[in-house]
Amino acid sequence: MPESTDINDNPVDPRSAAPRKRASALTDAATVAVISGASLGDPNGSPEWLAKALGRDVVTSLSALKADPGFLKRFGIAYSRAHRVIGFRENDALVVAVCDRNGYDHLDIIGRALGCAAQPIPATQAAIGEAINLAYADRSSQAQQVIDSIDRDSVLNEVNLLASREDLLDTEGRAPIIRLVNHLLFDAVKAGASDVHIQPYEDRVVVRQRIDGVLFDSFEIPKTAQEEVLTRIKVLGKMNIAEKRLPQDGRATVQLGDRTVDLRIASLPTSHNERIVIRLLDKSARLYSLAELGMPPHYFDIFRRLISRDHGMVLVTGPTGSGKSTTLYGALQEIDSTDLNVLTLEDPIEYQLDGISQTQINEKKGMTFASGMRSVLRQDPDIIMVGEIRDAETAVMAIQASLTGHLVFSTLHTNDAASAVTRLLDLGIEPYLVSSSLVASLAQRLVRKLCGQCKQPDPNALGRLPKPPDSLLADQGITLADLKGVYRPVGCPECRQTGFRGRVGLFELLVVDDTCRDLIQSRGNASQIRDAGLAAGMHLLSTDGVLKIHQGITTLDEVMRVTSL
Repeated sequence: MPESTDINDNPVDPRSAAPRKRASALTDAATVAVISGASLGDPNGSPEWLAKALGRDVVTSLSALKADPGFLKRFGIAYSRAHRVIGFRENDALVVAVCDRNGYDHLDIIGRALGCAAQPIPATQAAIGEAINLAYADRSSQAQQVIDSIDRDSVLNEVNLLASREDLLDTEGRAPIIRLVNHLLFDAVKAGASDVHIQPYEDRVVVRQRIDGVLFDSFEIPKTAQEEVLTRIKVLGKMNIAEKRLPQDGRATVQLGDRTVDLRIASLPTSHNERIVIRLLDKSARLYSLAELGMPPHYFDIFRRLISRDHGMVLVTGPTGSGKSTTLYGALQEIDSTDLNVLTLEDPIEYQLDGISQTQINEKKGMTFASGMRSVLRQDPDIIMVGEIRDAETAVMAIQASLTGHLVFSTLHTNDAASAVTRLLDLGIEPYLVSSSLVASLAQRLVRKLCGQCKQPDPNALGRLPKPPDSLLADQGITLADLKGVYRPVGCPECRQTGFRGRVGLFELLVVDDTCRDLIQSRGNASQIRDAGLAAGMHLLSTDGVLKIHQGITTLDEVMRVTSL
């Protein structure tokens, strides 16, 4: 038998410990079977062997059991992972999932710590690992409690202690500031925030989260802890903690159980110390297909045909945070990468795509979109995705690639689909090149979706709303009777009392036809090109928004927030 250990897995001298009654409810026969079986057969004790010794079946999924709150509070995730154990509450009894002899030997420690008998459940290591990640991730954030109990003097010597990769679930034994920053990030990831803002004021520091495109105040940090919090974040991003007068950029990778989250950290000096913004990129977040983006059915069919062409350029336009990259990723998923050579140039690479070669832009080392395009064209590509057209050189390279038998996807920062044409002309591209290469321009915005749990009908809003155009209803094959009605947000725990949960896209698709080409050749303005698109069946962003309001998906205020309705 191995020597005894305490709750933190430190050895305990048996001579200094008073004899104690075994807390586990195992029978002596079962205990003897486990001990003797380990000595004769399997010294580690596999789940199958433990099951045979205990007379129980091996459990392959623990999702139906509820983790014991007392176990989670008393034992940290590091302990659970090290010994591959997790406690559950089943019919008011404590049961502990174990997968080997090591975990079995810790039943006594767990039982004594929690003051009750611990019954073993033989389970697979994969099932226990999944249950551990889920149980500790589901705990409520303790950020506010940590903020309330900050002791400045107790953290000054430990702020700079940091491993190369942090696990946000492992907060046991951490200094208060380290635990605070971990909990702030944990709470943001759990809430689905895209950004965390650490914003200092004269007398306080406010932590804000951007959720579904809207900023919310989440916590207030005492001004006395400001320096330590900012220093901790800068250490996390491997930034210069002594430089406070110049902006800095940093990167880090953290773990949230089995999820990996990339952090992009940017600091900016202000009159009340540095302001820091952290962009969260959840690598384990699932990719959305084109069908899930909310694209109107007739646009969806047209867009799928456009991205199946063998050459030309397709642009997705909109401001920062309007979902352009998500749409391009959805388009790339529609393409059979086994028959086609697909390459991307991105800054940053937000999602990993199977079968597609993705290249990270690094302007500090000379790897720009323009220089990357030259290298990509020597890789015999069929389809190229350029993260963003930022300058004339990149635009020229993308257009030349589209004219030489390649299909090119890219993004532009413009307000609508027609403005993409004039933006290219403003960059100095010749009209004949734009008219020959541009296949379509898709403008989009993101609006928050009403929470399905708490939204309520809003008949008073009908008087303020225009009716969806008959042409749009006809294109989608629906009538006014098919519309669900107008709803308003209410707020519930499921949506964090906001009334909204998730986002959906508004779309405006301009397909370049002969009329548009003539206007481009003659340097027509955006209004003329927009009118030509409307005559050919294009619908504006605001029109798509009106339809989604009548379908009960979003609200008038949301559509007005992102369009000129």
